[in-house]
Amino acid sequence: MLNSKTLLLAAGAVGMMASATSSQAGFYDGKDVTVIINAGAGGGLTRTGRLFTNHMKKHLGKGANMVIKNIAGAGGVKGMNFMAEKAKPNGLTVLWGTAQQMAQILKLPGVRFNLSKIAVIGAGGSSYLSLARSNFKPGIKQASDLLKVKKMIVGGRGTSDGLGIFARLPLQILGVDYRYVPGYRGQPKLNAAIRAKEIGLLTTGGIGYIVFYKDTILKSGEAKALYYHSALGADGKFADPGIYPKDVKHFAEFYKDTHGGKLPTGPLWEAYKWFSKFNSRPFGIYARKDNPPERIAELRAAFKKTLSDPDFIAAWTKMVRSAPDFGVGKEVSWLLTDFNKVSPGALAGMKQLTARKK
Repeated sequence: MLNSKTLLLAAGAVGMMASATSSQAGFYDGKDVTVIINAGAGGGLTRTGRLFTNHMKKHLGKGANMVIKNIAGAGGVKGMNFMAEKAKPNGLTVLWGTAQQMAQILKLPGVRFNLSKIAVIGAGGSSYLSLARSNFKPGIKQASDLLKVKKMIVGGRGTSDGLGIFARLPLQILGVDYRYVPGYRGQPKLNAAIRAKEIGLLTTGGIGYIVFYKDTILKSGEAKALYYHSALGADGKFADPGIYPKDVKHFAEFYKDTHGGKLPTGPLWEAYKWFSKFNSRPFGIYARKDNPPERIAELRAAFKKTLSDPDFIAAWTKMVRSAPDFGVGKEVSWLLTDFNKVSPGALAGMKQLTARKK
């Protein structure tokens, strides 16, 4: 028979066990997670990355923090290199941005990362808009006037980033001669360049369109929206972002309107479709695959919880003008496994796009 003293001791032991269990800290509690963004500060990637991680940290751990670190350069390659080479595989460094698949396929100069050693936590889609100065000779008052330009001056971040690709590739498909000026480390720099008349054409993401151009040089008529680019679905259709004016069409429709109702053909068009599948999802979180599996799982769990967070949904919708569209883990793992299943035609188009002009 238990006496009162024994009962008190037993109760105390149970209480201590319960207290220890309830106070047991999770790995990310109170820790800082570095979030590399492979683009310059102030642009769409940084704005979306800051918004997403500010909500994600609440689901990662008690007192967890996610700290932005911009590493721009080579159109995003420098940031990916940094994560692959410098980040410790301890679950405390991730990358928000683009995976740079084409850069690896073509083994572009400076590429030292290997996407087979990278894990995707989650990724979401976006769209792009190409626009040009209205007074670029001989004048661009309507989108089709682009075809009258003798030689366009195009600005971009680098060789392999979406902004530069979707600025240059349509011009090559259309047969418009151009000179490409890379090295602008983000949309703020490109915005300044087109206003200063350093360049005549650029491509911006959906966030850049809203923040920098919609109510400024597009509204005043100083610039003209040409066409947009969006994700290519499994059904062979390009998504409608729903954020651009109704008179601005997808590049495929623009081409048809100016070429007798026919779609483009050939290697450059095959490359364009590949980019529309793999380069239209810039809002990704990636980590080194050699992180402990439990860290990858925790990051994915926090990412998934963020997507159902009402505060995040409201904030994202307000910024992007559309509901969040993301996949988590295996849902988007094809971004890092299927990208190298590229057709000979698309590969030839990529090489043509990146070939240096003599």
